[in-house]
Amino acid sequence: MLVLEAFIKCIITYTLLLPFTSADVSTASFEEKLNLKLLPKDYVLFSFNFKLKSDNIISSSNALFEFKRHNGFSRSIEPLLTKNNVKNLYIKFTKGHWDSQKWGKLPNNGWSSGGSGVEIWAMMEASNKDEVIKNWNILMSEVSGLFCSSVNFINSEKITFINDIQSYYDVDLLDHIPITNEDNELFFLRGSLANEAVCTENLSPFLRILPTNGKTGLSSLINGNRLFDSYWNSMSIDINTVCTDESNCYLDTEIDINFVVNIPQALARKERPTPKPVPAEELQCDPSKKLTDWECFPLLSEKTYSFLLSDIFGTYINDSNRFNKEQVSSISITGIDDEHWSTGIKVIPRGVEDKEEIERLGLLGTSNHVYELKEHQKTNYDIYIGTTDNTKVALDESEYPPIYVTRSLTGDSQDKGVMRVAFTNPSQQREITIRYFETLPWFIRLYVSSLKINVKPYKNLNIPKFSGDAKDVILKTDVKPSIIRSAPLHMQHTLRIPKNSVVMMTFDFEKPLLNYEEYPPDSNHGFEVEAAVVVVIDESYEEKALNGEFKGHLKDHNYIMRTSTLLLTLATPDFSMPYNVITITSTLMAFSFGLIFNLLTKRVVTFEDSKKLVTERPLVRLLKGLKLKK
Repeated sequence: MLVLEAFIKCIITYTLLLPFTSADVSTASFEEKLNLKLLPKDYVLFSFNFKLKSDNIISSSNALFEFKRHNGFSRSIEPLLTKNNVKNLYIKFTKGHWDSQKWGKLPNNGWSSGGSGVEIWAMMEASNKDEVIKNWNILMSEVSGLFCSSVNFINSEKITFINDIQSYYDVDLLDHIPITNEDNELFFLRGSLANEAVCTENLSPFLRILPTNGKTGLSSLINGNRLFDSYWNSMSIDINTVCTDESNCYLDTEIDINFVVNIPQALARKERPTPKPVPAEELQCDPSKKLTDWECFPLLSEKTYSFLLSDIFGTYINDSNRFNKEQVSSISITGIDDEHWSTGIKVIPRGVEDKEEIERLGLLGTSNHVYELKEHQKTNYDIYIGTTDNTKVALDESEYPPIYVTRSLTGDSQDKGVMRVAFTNPSQQREITIRYFETLPWFIRLYVSSLKINVKPYKNLNIPKFSGDAKDVILKTDVKPSIIRSAPLHMQHTLRIPKNSVVMMTFDFEKPLLNYEEYPPDSNHGFEVEAAVVVVIDESYEEKALNGEFKGHLKDHNYIMRTSTLLLTLATPDFSMPYNVITITSTLMAFSFGLIFNLLTKRVVTFEDSKKLVTERPLVRLLKGLKLKK
């Protein structure tokens, strides 16, 4: 009996230790960070960053890569890439408007956010364009199912091929991307779906990719009610194939979730979930304006307030990252003045649920406003932020974007219009070089030769005005014409914007008549046109990167942004007319058919003859015979 018990213990011990006795040590890792940036006018930017690294992947005869083990890395990502020969994949969901004049630069220099809707970039391996388009269509169908979106509509009519990869991708990384077939080449593709509705169904797949599944760590704060109730939000996932040598490669995945919230409104919504007027005793009036018993101009916001993250999200931070003990979850708070702002962290032991007891817990502060979640016991956390003067939030000059771009459609004609794009360089010291990347659907027939450029000063300052020819601002132009019902128009201009100036570009275009089935369900709403991409080029970095003299991250040098989407109205037929015509035609056909059918199948007799025919019917004679028997 003792021998049997010892044998069973050995088997159990061997089974439990088997995953840890492999010859190859797991190299997978997971890292999470949260940055809170205070913005002017009581806004705050929440930036969640998650980094996942897979185990080393090995070559396989049946597939491009094969995992040795997953160890927390999402199993849904690797087949998505392998099946379609995808090396790198970047997916961005964005909704709302980023006010760059108030909030400054986009987070991560704009690389983690796209235009309004869904935007997808992919580095794919194929032998020709026909093969890569076929793989792209399959990839879009799988991404559509994985992220619960409509990206399967991004077909060949909406995708473009990126030629100057150095503007959007680190050139020195191209040499480290493995190619399975020497006859193949790499293609960099981009597609977008303008104003795609972004909702909780898109958020859930992002959280399922994380090893914590949104249940513990910083991801436990994220919920759809808060994320999609913001003024601007963006979710992105970047998947890169990284190789240290020919045999050691791994998948590097980075997930960014950013959104902007107005603090007073968020706190007011917690106190009054149902919108109601502020009680008279709580109403604060502006004494500088007219004030009577019946009139009151309320103050926009209080200068003094404090809040906890649990007041914004409705929950605490549930524990910390325990997947990788070497990487500690951290929370940093930036954009504040230490004289008027204070921060702290509240550590809530597991099991303490009484609100009064939680309120009595003390706060721990740091001098640099960076907090690490590294308790050994399972613990809840909460972050405190308070201020004595909320106006003491200002952006440095370096935090403002180097360029502002506006894009619009003008003209009220049914068959023609004008597209206008304005680039504003607010700097008074230096000119900037940009790449304007435009993709227009085939039904916008743009006349590239109609380009007109106008340069005017941004502000009336004592600065020499631009004295050159207006066309001198264009350094390079690449145009790929559209193919009707097959491919969009791809247009890229490299521009040099003079300092303190506004460069206005205008194009004439024609609106064609579409086929009946090519109109969307809500045809009177119009056609959504995707946002244009504008990249502010760091010329010194680009030149050195091409020559192999400089290595670094492109995201730290080039600033990328998107314009607003456009709404194009085309000549729309009266779709009720076909139904009216069908109804009238069917009615007339029914009357005509009935009349003709009666004339062809019935005899015309006199009234007297009709009575005789009725009396001679077998049924009538039978009834008469029954009556006579009675």
